[in-house]
Amino acid sequence: MRLGADRMRIRIILPIVRTGMPSFENKEYLDRVRRLSGICPETQLDRVGIEHGPASIESRYDEALAGPDIIKRITEAEADGVNAVVVNCFGDPSVRTGRELVSIPVTGPCESSMLVAASLCDRFSVISVVKNIIPLIRDNAEIYGVSNKLASVRVTGIPVLDLQKDRDTTSHALVEEGRKAIELDGAEVLILGCTGMTGIAERITKEIGVPVVDPLPTAIKFAETLVSLRLSHSKLSPTRLPLRRRGHMKVATKVRKKALKALKFLLFKEGDFYFLLLHSSI
Repeated sequence: MRLGADRMRIRIILPIVRTGMPSFENKEYLDRVRRLSGICPETQLDRVGIEHGPASIESRYDEALAGPDIIKRITEAEADGVNAVVVNCFGDPSVRTGRELVSIPVTGPCESSMLVAASLCDRFSVISVVKNIIPLIRDNAEIYGVSNKLASVRVTGIPVLDLQKDRDTTSHALVEEGRKAIELDGAEVLILGCTGMTGIAERITKEIGVPVVDPLPTAIKFAETLVSLRLSHSKLSPTRLPLRRRGHMKVATKVRKKALKALKFLLFKEGDFYFLLLHSSI
């Protein structure tokens, strides 16, 4: 692992098929994200998408579909000599899994923004997209150790793929829910609960008058800071021990690649419940 290299490289992984967010392909998008994150001029920023997965992530099922390709991109990044990876989704899909496989920092917008918000106030709220995502955000807050500071999770009702269609409508909905979070839930800081809202934070701050954390730029700056400090995630996590005891990483990697290639997802309904079946042909 090359930490603190002269020409730091950070890679953004978009965990949805690219047709879901065509603006991700534009150079203007990368330039805007670079400006918002405030990373150093010398830091190189690039981005990749995934080949197989959902058009947007709004549920655990979506996260499961995107998982194998996200993990593949994370391991590819380290092999390419990238210094840190940012997964571009507020749900932080496969972020913790990816950390088990690489030595470079892997950051997620949800964790990064929650840790920053927790340092700015006693109570913060997340304003996200649709109701499906609320349990995921609450679970993440618990995992990240900040659930006691989470005042509420509110939603605009605007799906991910519609956020950029009318930015005025999106901004208005965020302001409306943000005011409720402050007045009714006791929030002192707001977090935008979707990276599709990137670039709207300053406008919301002006309207409401409280700090608003923009998750994707925050995760990018967080990744840069970790690399600059020559820090990465601890390798003492119990989840890494079985892999290390098995012996050679190369053998485990071959098995993992074969398993991911053979893995198939099947969604079926039984009564009022949906089930996700994972089937392997090996």
